[in-house]
Amino acid sequence: MSRRFNKNQKKFIRNSLIEQGKILFRQYGFQKTSIHEITKSVGIAQGTFYNFFDSKEELYFIILEHEEEKIKKQLTQIDMLKEHDPKEAIKQVLRDLIKTVETNPLIRELYFGNNMKNILRKLPSETLDKHIQNDASALEPLIEMWKNEGIILKKSPEIIAGILRSLFVLTLHQNEIGEAIYEETLDLFIELIVDGIVMEG
Repeated sequence: MSRRFNKNQKKFIRNSLIEQGKILFRQYGFQKTSIHEITKSVGIAQGTFYNFFDSKEELYFIILEHEEEKIKKQLTQIDMLKEHDPKEAIKQVLRDLIKTVETNPLIRELYFGNNMKNILRKLPSETLDKHIQNDASALEPLIEMWKNEGIILKKSPEIIAGILRSLFVLTLHQNEIGEAIYEETLDLFIELIVDGIVMEG
């Protein structure tokens, strides 16, 4: 690969694969999108794909991580804490994040059929471990910022990251929960989560 592409070309091709993959996965879904279609849209040979990613599953996982980064950034939008009760402000932030997850087709595609099982099976265990660690690390600046606002959390970043993952997974089970009571159930979970992680002032 190094003989064919210089550093800038490698970066451009990798970013193009991610962007075109995102478009095609969003349009056709994970199962119906092939590596051939992705590389064709980028203008490279199919075999060249494997110089950048080991599998379609790895590409999809990286795209999902990019989507998660956008969601994490929303957690830093906490100006309202200066005007509202801290707990209520955090609850509203979580409600807004839930709406984002519920309407993101790339995230929801992960839970269709056997997509999650197939993706996790193809990923190295160290990739998943690193992802979980990054989830916790990403929360540390936010927790520090909340401390500066006078909000002290009772749980570690690792536990809070796990709680948030659990909350987001819950949004994918509306049918099992019951559509008639889904919104009220979700709101109660958010209430319990915030009451459980925020130290009383």
